[in-house]
Amino acid sequence: MSRIRLLLTAGAAFYVAVFLAQAAQNWSVADQTLAGVVLLVIATALTLVHDELALKRYEMGLLWVMVLGFLAYAIAHSFGVLA
Repeated sequence: MSRIRLLLTAGAAFYVAVFLAQAAQNWSVADQTLAGVVLLVIATALTLVHDELALKRYEMGLLWVMVLGFLAYAIAHSFGVLA
């Protein structure tokens, strides 16, 4: 395993632990914790893809999912759906 892949995996594991600690303290964020963990696992799994064209497609798809997720959150927050 290359160092970059190892560092990405270690960083993802750290943030998964942070997500789980937050969920343990406040159970109302469990759905957000699940979404964060899933996105981190997907992003970390992308380091295992060796086909450059497929990797580019997966990265762009994940990037758009994250951007649209932030947009949906901002819209829901501005309309008072989320506190």
